[in-house]
Amino acid sequence: MSSTKKPKQATRADVARMAGVSESTVSYALTGVRPISEDTRERIEEAMKTLGYVPNAMAQALASKKSGLLALLFPVGERGFGETDFEYVEAAAEAAAEDGYQLLLWPNAVEDTASLKKIVAQGLVEGVLLMEVRSQDPRVEVLRESGTPFCLIGRTDDSQDLTYVDADFSQWGPMAIHHLADLGHTNIGVISMRGELVEAGYGPVVRTEKPLIEVAQRAGVHVTIKHPKPTIRAGRQAFEELLQEQPDITAIIGFNEPAFIGALEVAGARGIRIPEDLSVLSFGLSDEAANMTVPAQTTINVDGPELGRMAVQYLIARLNGDKKSVLQNLTQPQFFDRGSTGPAPQLRG
Repeated sequence: MSSTKKPKQATRADVARMAGVSESTVSYALTGVRPISEDTRERIEEAMKTLGYVPNAMAQALASKKSGLLALLFPVGERGFGETDFEYVEAAAEAAAEDGYQLLLWPNAVEDTASLKKIVAQGLVEGVLLMEVRSQDPRVEVLRESGTPFCLIGRTDDSQDLTYVDADFSQWGPMAIHHLADLGHTNIGVISMRGELVEAGYGPVVRTEKPLIEVAQRAGVHVTIKHPKPTIRAGRQAFEELLQEQPDITAIIGFNEPAFIGALEVAGARGIRIPEDLSVLSFGLSDEAANMTVPAQTTINVDGPELGRMAVQYLIARLNGDKKSVLQNLTQPQFFDRGSTGPAPQLRG
């Protein structure tokens, strides 16, 4: 039996010998700590290319105090990680790469401030993006105290001096109610995010539900809200409960991507036609996610990937020394009619 010997990995010393310089000069070329001549730099780069030398990223970071890493704090366990969330993250990672940064996903819980303090104290990341922001978010104070540049995808109640991008969720509920009320719907169900997020002050759900309820009351529309866990099974159960409690329901709004799939499954199993028997509208779904179901879902949302890119651009502006500009963006909602809403059944001829 023959064995193949693994080729020896080139070292910094090998690069130095081939380029005819000291190891410290190779280090200067990699980190930029001290200036070197262009001729010397070219010899070192040529030697690295010939030898296939790959610098140790951690060593470079420690020497230059620049890691080239950004952390994206996304507590995945709170409501799962759907197709729409992936598009936010993917766009942010691409924007970071365009400026020479790598984006690391940090999935720890919002309350895990001890781990956050540790990661910023070690200097492993240059900046931080915060997602799933709460009205009162303990991570913000940790980052403020550490002096680490950060940008929120979302916002706290007190966000006057913060760098953030966010959707104007206060308009989503009223827009949905007006649309459905104009179609004659007076009994509407909502499959919203799980109750713990409401109690914790999770910005999107709090800012969406309150004005939705207020506008519905003024319009004479009855609304029943369910807060299932972010699972298909929980969504099925929540919609079954809605149908039992409100048999005259003619429209449902989704703000919980996995659970809403379960609700649509129940509708299909019961022979409930969309939109003939039941109008369906979703909050926050991306175009791709909205078109994954049959029928495709009418949505109220924002351009998530654009928000992800903008957040990275704002953060990099801070990293590059822009401390004076007000970098805040509140994006207006967009309505996309994909045919899943229609006149209330009692209004049909």
